[in-house]
Amino acid sequence: MKTKLSNKELNELLEWFGLSDKEIHITLEDDIKDVMDKYYDENQEHEQKKKEFVSLFKECYSDIVKIMELDPHKRVAVNCFTCIKGMDLSKQYGKPKKK
Repeated sequence: MKTKLSNKELNELLEWFGLSDKEIHITLEDDIKDVMDKYYDENQEHEQKKKEFVSLFKECYSDIVKIMELDPHKRVAVNCFTCIKGMDLSKQYGKPKKK
């Protein structure tokens, strides 16, 4: 069962806890600012990790390609004929094979 408090009742309740409207407002602002700062710091940390990953990937790219070439299952096409020759297959994509 919800009941609405009037301003007078709310002020009496706040006085009972020893708080004022201004103190609650300042506390809420501080809490919101802390949450925003935490989100910003986490976002900056994530962006830094992305930059670090990209730089490491660029540094180790040739090693990664060698590993993919030696993969016995050939899950990633590294040196396929059409890639080496630079053939344009964009107009052939999705066409059914002729039997």
